Amino acid sequence: MTPREIWLRLMRVSSLYGESAISAARQLCASATLGREDLRACGLSLAQSKHFLSVNQCEIDATLQWLERPNCYLLTAEDPLYPPQLRAIVDFPCALLVCGDPALLSSRQLSVIGSRAHSWYGARWGKLFSEALARYGITITSGLALGIDGIAHRGALEGKGKTVAVLGNGLREIYPRRHQALAEQITNSCGAIISEFPLFTPPCRATFLAVTGLSVG
Repeated sequence: MTPREIWLRLMRVSSLYGESAISAARQLCASATLGREDLRACGLSLAQSKHFLSVNQCEIDATLQWLERPNCYLLTAEDPLYPPQLRAIVDFPCALLVCGDPALLSSRQLSVIGSRAHSWYGARWGKLFSEALARYGITITSGLALGIDGIAHRGALEGKGKTVAVLGNGLREIYPRRHQALAEQITNSCGAIISEFPLFTPPCRATFLAVTGLSVG
C-alpha cells in the first residue's frame, strides 16, 4: 500500500484528526505490514482499524485516477502547501482534496458566509465587499452554497480576484448542482475548490457543519 493510499484511507476514518492522524500516518507509512494489530499499535481504536481496512479499494483507485487529472491534488497535513492557519486548530483534517490552485489556501483570505434567504441589502453589500477586497489581493473564501456564498464568489471573480470554495461533500460532484457553472468559473480563474471529505462523500447535514469551520480555519 502506497503512502498516498494510506492517507486516503485515513480520510475515511471517523474521529481521527489532528496530530493523532499525522502520528498514525507516519507509522503506517513506515510499517512493513498493515494488519489490524499494526493499526492498533499506531494508535487507532478497534473501530477505526476496522474502518481503515474496510474502505472500498475501488473507491481508492477511482480517487487515485482523479488525482491524475490536471490541477487535482491531495494535500496531507504534512504537505508544505497545507494551510498553516488550518493546521493551527486542534482537530485539523488529516488531508484535503483540492481542485485548482493549492497555493491559494495559504494566501490572505477573508471568509464570507451568509444566509441563503438573504435580503437585497445583504446581497448588494456582500457583492461589493467581496469584489473590492478581491481587487486588493484578498482571497474570498466561502462555501459555494446558494445565497450569500455564491454572491461572494461571483463578487471576487468580477473583481478579477481569487476565490476558494469549501465543499461539504466530496469533489466528485458539485453541490448545489445549480453552481456547477460557478465552480468551473472558479477553477478556470485560478481559484480553488476544496474538501476535507473523501471524493465520493455525498452531501448531508453532518458534513455541511464542517464547512464553516474549514472556511474560518
